[in-house]
Amino acid sequence: MTSTQQTGVPFERIRGSPGFNVNNLECSICHELLWKPVACRTCETPFCSTCINQWLINHPNQCPNQCQIFAERKCPPFIVKLLSQLQIACFYQSTGCNEIISYEGLDKHEIECNFQSQQCPGCQLQIIKEDFDNHISNCTSIELTCQDCKIVYKRGDADRKHTENICLKEQLRQLRDEYKENKREMHELTLQLHEMRLLNPLIKKIRITFDDLDGTLDKLSCISAEYRGLKWTGISSMHKSKKIFPLFRQRNQIVSLDRKEFIEIKLIEIAALADKCDTSKHQQ
Repeated sequence: MTSTQQTGVPFERIRGSPGFNVNNLECSICHELLWKPVACRTCETPFCSTCINQWLINHPNQCPNQCQIFAERKCPPFIVKLLSQLQIACFYQSTGCNEIISYEGLDKHEIECNFQSQQCPGCQLQIIKEDFDNHISNCTSIELTCQDCKIVYKRGDADRKHTENICLKEQLRQLRDEYKENKREMHELTLQLHEMRLLNPLIKKIRITFDDLDGTLDKLSCISAEYRGLKWTGISSMHKSKKIFPLFRQRNQIVSLDRKEFIEIKLIEIAALADKCDTSKHQQ
């Protein structure tokens, strides 16, 4: 916590002899040294800006000094001048900071002070800022994620939960799961192709392999320009009738293709070519 989050600065943090009565710089709400003060336009009494804002939440438009209506104005210049002459101990003196800062420079210093504490996300301890990075690098409670197998484990448990053998086994398990998923998708696509062959026997027998599962736009040269870059919503509604092809060609929306869309477009191309072939034979 820094002074920017406090209602006022405790008088005991003042260092040296300012040469005037600092009690005249007291906020009448928090009874501590004024911090970022503003004043009432009517009575010119200064208050900490945070204090008066909190007061007004519960007492709208009412001055703490019983003025009829509170209207905010800048703090009187002589108050600002007296505050600027004060030397204040850093808020983090309890954690080791020995800096004495001018009133005007206090806010900036405390925001950057290396002795402010931060909570470790692993062990939850409060660690001073200058030691924080070193602590994070060695804390046994910090959770790590392996980039190869994606296992999440605490640094202190690495010798039990993330050995080289465990990592390799997990990678193998993930590869097997991926293979099963790819095999299932291939099976579904093969069934769709088989149904298309039944609807149109002119379609040549082809075998879909994993080499066909390429969804990058720069490698779609094998797809005719007529279908390249068009958006298709699903193979299931396409194969019920060949009349869907003109409708499909009207949907000129450029999209990135995933692997399933790539295969579907290839199936559409095959069916369209077969349809053209069938039409030309009838015309002859």
